[in-house]
Amino acid sequence: MGRGPEGSLLIGRERETARCAAMLRDRVPAVLLLGETGVGKSALVAAVREELADYAETFEIHGSPSLQRVPYGVLAPFLGGLPTQQAGSRIAVLRAFWRRVEELRDESESRLILVIDDAHSIDALSAEVIAELVGAGWAQALVTSPDGALLPPPLMQLWIDGGAERLDLEPFSEAEATSFLEAALGSRVLPSTARRLWRDSQGNPMLLRCLMDEDRRAGALVERRGTWVLATEPERHGDGLVGLVRDQLQRLSSEEREALMLVAVAQPAALGLVEGQFGTDVVRSLVAKRLVLPPTGADGSLRLRHVVYGEAIYQLIPLSRSLWLQQLATEHRARQLATADGLLCAVSWALGCGLVLDDRTYLRAAQLAARLGENSLALRAADEVRSPEHAADVRLVRGLVAYSRNHHADAVGFLEPSRELDAEGILVSGLLWLYSRDTLGHPHDEIARDIRRLASEGGGPWDLLRLVYLSLAGDYGGLEVGLASWRGAEATERSAVERGVAAALEAEVLACRGLLLESMTAASRAIELLAPIEFTGCLSEFVAVRYVYAGVSAGQWDAVESIPVRFAAPPLQEASFQLTATLQCARGLALLRQGRFGPALAILEPTLEELRVSDAQHVFRLCAAAAAYAAAKLGDWGQAADFLEDSRNRERVSASIVRPIAELFEAAAACAIEPDDHSLARFEKVVDAATRGTRRDVCLQALFLWFEAGQRDRLDELLSVAWPMEGEWAEAAVLLGAAFAEGSADSLRSAADALRSALYPRLARECYAEAFAQLENTPSRNEARAAWEGQRACEAELGETEAQPQPSASAGELTRRERQIVALAISGLSDRDIADRLTVSVRTVEGHLYRAYSKLGVGSREQLSSAVGLAPENEYTAPRSK
Repeated sequence: MGRGPEGSLLIGRERETARCAAMLRDRVPAVLLLGETGVGKSALVAAVREELADYAETFEIHGSPSLQRVPYGVLAPFLGGLPTQQAGSRIAVLRAFWRRVEELRDESESRLILVIDDAHSIDALSAEVIAELVGAGWAQALVTSPDGALLPPPLMQLWIDGGAERLDLEPFSEAEATSFLEAALGSRVLPSTARRLWRDSQGNPMLLRCLMDEDRRAGALVERRGTWVLATEPERHGDGLVGLVRDQLQRLSSEEREALMLVAVAQPAALGLVEGQFGTDVVRSLVAKRLVLPPTGADGSLRLRHVVYGEAIYQLIPLSRSLWLQQLATEHRARQLATADGLLCAVSWALGCGLVLDDRTYLRAAQLAARLGENSLALRAADEVRSPEHAADVRLVRGLVAYSRNHHADAVGFLEPSRELDAEGILVSGLLWLYSRDTLGHPHDEIARDIRRLASEGGGPWDLLRLVYLSLAGDYGGLEVGLASWRGAEATERSAVERGVAAALEAEVLACRGLLLESMTAASRAIELLAPIEFTGCLSEFVAVRYVYAGVSAGQWDAVESIPVRFAAPPLQEASFQLTATLQCARGLALLRQGRFGPALAILEPTLEELRVSDAQHVFRLCAAAAAYAAAKLGDWGQAADFLEDSRNRERVSASIVRPIAELFEAAAACAIEPDDHSLARFEKVVDAATRGTRRDVCLQALFLWFEAGQRDRLDELLSVAWPMEGEWAEAAVLLGAAFAEGSADSLRSAADALRSALYPRLARECYAEAFAQLENTPSRNEARAAWEGQRACEAELGETEAQPQPSASAGELTRRERQIVALAISGLSDRDIADRLTVSVRTVEGHLYRAYSKLGVGSREQLSSAVGLAPENEYTAPRSK
């Protein structure tokens, strides 16, 4: 890793540093480094100089706008005692400069590299001298210049003639920005925090570091449990960002500065408005310097490249210019307010400079800002709404902000549904009012009474809100009956919002019945109904959770990836969609169901920290329980116990749709951590409760977890539960159950092949292992080899070709019964043979073997012998006396 200015670590540019240094070592005459301001050109040059310390001496030439019109101005420090009367002579300057270069070469036996910073600001005559020096091979050059700026013709000619190579520095990708932040902060950064900083900086390293530092100073970016999180909404009005923007503005011409200010005030600013005032060349220059995005749309609209520049620019506009810019933008105001970003920009500007807008504009901005999580702006705009007729809507905005900040007691007061709201407002407020009350532990019968009280006032979709309550309470029988009644009561005449929420509830019921593909269809229909409606943020999330849950339960893993795509497309275009952590939890659950415990834990662990900050959809306990299970299956008992403690935190409310799944993973994780008869019995009790329940989706999960615990006594139940269900996951259960029920090696191998093709490598491995156990002591050597190779291939896919990273144990650390059963297994006896030999049940044998596997860190019988060092023949395997 190289070092940038003042010894700071150069992060994220190691590849470019190595490439640049390699080109100069290969005697490339000149390397041009191009990129937008702040992309890291100077830091990269410093790192390259350090890298080439054993190869060349370097000296710097700095371009300067103030010297750009002075002939040979930047070369003055290197011209020694050149007489004044010769300062304008090209030959004299060339000789003096070359003489200085010769002196440097005599002082050092290494080569010389001219480092030319801001080469676009070098006068043409100086550029000619440098180009001749490089062309003659007296020195090499490392040249930096911003994107879009014109290099002096002599330097440009070097590249055109093939005497220079070009290296374009791009802004960081999201992954590179995350690495940058973690290296700079010294520990892990929450994914949503890294994503927010990357989005606001557009990957520009200088701006990224500035925002990081400013958020730290403001107390918004804090470290919790070894992870950096944005604990509060960042308000970026500090000296850091303002100073950075001020420096940028000082490098512009007066026309470019004022044009940029106009774009900031009026964005999306009409291209004709800006060009008409400042000319086409000024607009092109701002686009070339990557301060303004290229015009978009049929009529052309201009926006700032970095949105966070807007607030800083507002503070730098003199009052006299503010009024003038405002007058220019007045005729454009209606067009600006018609767009989401324009609405927020206009209101933010008005709040800053004292301009008064109408109540409806403030309210729309407050609603949009609350939906996008810009809480400070939402509250400031709401404060400006004076009309009593909008009071209920203002309370809703305050409630949305309170809920997003986890201030649930305040949220309950603001969000109690009011008949003064329209149907959309009642459902939005009602949903979060119910969630807040559930979080605070209000009794469900009390909540139900309050809904009946509100419904008695009339004037709203109270029947539908009651169905939302039934979903919250997990009363799926009542919900199914209520939906049937609702559909029969002229539902087609209801609003799109009401029909969308009803479709989401229908999706939930269908998922619980195991009709998972139908559930996805219903949830998809709900998304389409809600999409054209302007302010339905939390309702859209409510629907998306049900779509994703059905998709993951069906084995349609791509359902998780489709949600961000659907919400980023028109008409939603919701770039700040707040479901990221919930979707990550679903990704982890999908990996668990494939048996990929390591990758699952890698996703679930940081997601849990994210949900610790904000858990709008109440999936924290599910994430913690799933992480505990993944860690336990990987043998990390300590971490698994910590996650288990999180999942058992009763202050954390779990959504009814995922609550039983969380309870199953809790019980399975506890059994894996302490695999004794007592924990196995507790786990079986939870499984029994799930199989006696009415939810097929929960029952299927329970039976799969029982199978993964090494138990083989409920495969008939697994088959019967999965058979009527929809989706690939149920199909995998049918394959597994049928293969074990039939029991032949051929059926097991066939099922294993199909499961492996369907991306269920762990289930496939179990089938291969069972087939091999039947074939290893038979003459069918080729078939046994095929089963063994299939098992090993699955282990390779799972990253488990070596022993799992579990605590090792010697044979002496096993119980006497475990040693006895392990020895019999090594001798080649089947579970049934061992049970007959010891006069115990097959299930007891399976349980002892599973616990022995866990203690010894092995995954199959084949690894037992080397793990414990027991010979096949010993005191335990000797025939019993009659």
